[in-house]
Formats: sequence, structure tokens, C-alpha cells
Amino acid sequence: MREPLVHRRTMLRGIGATIALPWLEAMLPRGIGPAALAATSSALAPDRSTRSVFVFFPNGMNPATWRPTAAANGAWVPSTSLLPLKGFERDITIHTGLRHQRAEANGDGPGDHARSAACFLTGVQPRKTAGDDIRAGQSIDQAMADALGTAGKGTRLRSLELGTEPAMTAGNCDSGYSCAYSANISWRSESLPNGKETDPKAAFERLFGRANLSPEEAAAQVKSRRSVLDGAAAQAKRLAGIVGRSDRERLDEYLGAVRDLERQIDSDALAEIDAKDLPEFEGGPMDLARRTDLLSQVLALALQTDSTRVITFMLANEGSNRPYHEIGISQGHHDVSHHGNDAAKMEAFTRINTFQSERLAALLTALSKAREGGRSLLDTTLVLYGSAITDGNAHNHSDLPILIAGGGARGHRGGRIVRHAPGTPLCNLHLGMAAAAGAPMSAFGDSTATISITS
Repeated sequence: MREPLVHRRTMLRGIGATIALPWLEAMLPRGIGPAALAATSSALAPDRSTRSVFVFFPNGMNPATWRPTAAANGAWVPSTSLLPLKGFERDITIHTGLRHQRAEANGDGPGDHARSAACFLTGVQPRKTAGDDIRAGQSIDQAMADALGTAGKGTRLRSLELGTEPAMTAGNCDSGYSCAYSANISWRSESLPNGKETDPKAAFERLFGRANLSPEEAAAQVKSRRSVLDGAAAQAKRLAGIVGRSDRERLDEYLGAVRDLERQIDSDALAEIDAKDLPEFEGGPMDLARRTDLLSQVLALALQTDSTRVITFMLANEGSNRPYHEIGISQGHHDVSHHGNDAAKMEAFTRINTFQSERLAALLTALSKAREGGRSLLDTTLVLYGSAITDGNAHNHSDLPILIAGGGARGHRGGRIVRHAPGTPLCNLHLGMAAAAGAPMSAFGDSTATISITS
């Protein structure tokens, strides 16, 4: 077969930016047409690697309103807190019975919040310390990034870490546990958390290479409304002239999505600049729903351009006591999670859980809108969503709230509840995610077996 018309790592050069391209049919070796492309699901993308996203929410949930119910046909029916996911039922599998035993005290006393975040993707009980001698374990996303890179499938970004609250690395945040544990779920090694991007603008600029600008230059560029796409128009036009119609449409749609997201982010940045001296500012980057959803759009573009294949996203730090003024809740999240059966607090807790589900729905929507090889990006991406605390009021770590979405083109069959034996390690499911991503491992954390998520 002849070389492809367009190489996978082709970039467009904008103003101070490098713009990766989405996958195009022209990136296939010449001689393979659309008919051959559609002949088998394994050819729906440049290779068979599955993108993996791990989304974490803190403080557990209200079991009375989070747990979905099973329908007569084996499908699941959304509960109050999962109602925002209505319409995605066929893409989602609910997993029950999973446990993180290493998030329990095991002789270390209080500190469930710190342990649960540190354990969520590592399966390792963190060392109880508020000093600089932190120790947890490498997280599954980083083990996957290592394996995928070793397999010759390296991407421009080894991995991407996102969140809405700062990635602290010092201080005592939970009963003698370092803030590093509560504020990070991605661990490069047992003593090195990865940190995360919390600003959509910074995440966007990291993705498109505009991060080298000074703060003054970045602010000036925002105010001048110059785009990362400025300067790339001629290159895009030349590219459109050599690819087929479907690729031209895909390219136009992608560049339009980049520009639209940039406008939204820059609009918020301008509002922040204009309001920086005000004591309070409603809207813009300070609106949690908008900021989280913009981060989700950056996430989708990162996967669509194959800039990375492994992403983590913390909806908030573990133990977060942020009030949710966006939905009329002035009490802190952690406070209402310890509701003590107080009806008002339980109702507020449910509304926060529902708000979190809305953010997941926005992420799934962003993935479903992006197209790749005739399918949505959601079909080639597996999203694990959950918490390492079950009942926020009880601080338990058994029968965790866990679901997996997407991956239909890779064999994941949603629309059902999968019941595991009580106490099954969550790390067994992590192994299933790794296997589906093309990075199989024999063991991880406290795993005892691999849960296949593609059967």
C-alpha cells in the first residue's frame, strides 16, 4: 500500500499555536477507501486503541436517590440523581458490588476522604503523613500511559489531567493526611502526583501550544480577539483542496468547533479581566457548570486530535466543602454529605449529585458530537465515572457508585446493571479498562482478576 495522503501527525500552524488535526480518511494508506473502512469495526479509527477517561466525584452520594433500578428487561432506570443521563442509558453500564478496601482505615484511624481519592485509581492505601514523605502508588491512567508509549503508540501529550479545584501538594487536609492525597487522583509514581489543569483557557492553550505566551501577552491576545487559527487559514485551505469531500466537511466542522470553544473561553477570560476588581462576580470562569463543561469540550478535542489517549478529570477535590450557589445551595458540599438524615441536607446532597451527573452528561454529549471514522468519539472512548466513597454520610467504601459509558465500537455493551460479588476490588475493573485500551496488565493495585468490559 502507498503512503497516506496526509500523515497522522500533520499540524497546522496558527498565531503562536500548533493545531493538531482530527482523524481523516486521507490519513489511511492510499488504496483503502471508505467501503473498506466501514467493513469492520476495528477499522473505524487509525488503530484499535481505545481512549480512556476517568471522572471522579468527591464525598460519595446519597444512596436513596443515586442508585438506579433494574427494569424487567435487565436495563437500568435512572434514579433522581442520574436523571441527567437519560438518553445515554444504552451507552452506560452500572457496576455494583465493587469495593476499595485500601480506602478503609485498616488501623490508620480517620482520614477516609484523603484515602479514597488517593486510592481511587491506585488501589493502594496512602501513607498517613502531612509531610513531604507522601506515598501512594502509580495510578492506572499512568500505568496505561506507560504501556501505550512503550507499545509505540505515543501521543503528543502522554496524558492529560483536569479538575475544577487546585492540585495541592502540601498541608494537612484530612486528619493527618497530606492535601496531596485529597487533591490528586493521577499519580505518576508512588510519591509524585501529576497535578491538573483547572482553567479551561490554560487547558486549551496547552492543547494548542499557546501556553508559552507571558500572562501579559495572553491577556493582550484575548483583548485583541486574535485566534489560534489566525495564520492557519491558508494551510487549511490547501489541505481541503487535496482531501475528499467527507474529510473537507470533517475539517470544517472541527475547525469551527475549535474556534467556537476559543470564543467561549476568551469571552469568559475577558469578563474575568473586566471584573477582577469586583468583590463578587457571577458568571464567566467563576460559574462552575460552565467552567466544567468547557473543560469537557477541551477534553473532547484532546481525544479527537489524538493528542492523548488517557485523561483524568476531578469534578472537585475529595472532601471539598464548596457551596453550590449555582443551584441555590449555600451550605458546603462536605457538610451536606454528612446529613445525619436531616431532610434539608439530604435534599441538598441529592441536588449536588444531580449537578455532577449533569456535568457527566455534558461530557458524554461533547464526545458524541465529535465524529471519527463514521462513528462518534463516544463510541471509541470508555469513560469510568465514580467515587471511592459510597454513602457520604457513612464514609463507607463498599458497593461504590461506579459506571462506565461509551466504547460501543470497542465491544462495550451498555444499557445494563452488572452485579459483582460483594467486595470485588475496583482494581479488577481498572484492569478491564486497561485491557480495552490496548494496555493489558496481569495485576494492578489490589486486583484479584480482570473484569472484562467488552463482553
